[in-house]
Amino acid sequence: MVATRDTKRMFADELEAMMARMPLSKVRVADLCARLHVERRVFYYHFKDKYDLVAWVFEQDHLAASENAQPYTLEFYTESHRRLWARRDFYRRAFEEDSQNSIYRYLLEFSIQANETALRRHLGVPKLSREMAFEARHFAHGNVGSVVDWLRGDFEATPVQLAVCIFSCIPEVLREAYRTQSEL
Repeated sequence: MVATRDTKRMFADELEAMMARMPLSKVRVADLCARLHVERRVFYYHFKDKYDLVAWVFEQDHLAASENAQPYTLEFYTESHRRLWARRDFYRRAFEEDSQNSIYRYLLEFSIQANETALRRHLGVPKLSREMAFEARHFAHGNVGSVVDWLRGDFEATPVQLAVCIFSCIPEVLREAYRTQSEL
């Protein structure tokens, strides 16, 4: 039996190949499975839908970036953006869609949760004040929106330049929260 990670990677690779020729909105799970000669239940054992598969690809790139750099440092942002840029055609197509389960919404929630968690730990509180919750959400919207604009070609920069721009915009309390979290 093929390992779970290998199976997920197999679906991810085939999805990326399909998206080289069509937008994510046109990709059907049935077609993906047919191309891989597997039953649809195999796909649904690992993913709830095609958006979950795209999110898994992003998570793998995110994890790989954090293997090479301390999370949420300038080096991490640079490595993360290099990985996104290396797959920019895939991510561009993924970001074309803005449905309820879209990768944009997933990344936004991912970023908000990461920011809120870091702030709660840093401040030692179970619940953030309205102001701190706003900081977490505001930076997440700016960060994700900027990356999407960049991938779509609306903002021209190298991965390093984008990382510097985003890193310089991190609110001081959030920067401190991530710095102290990375020291743990």
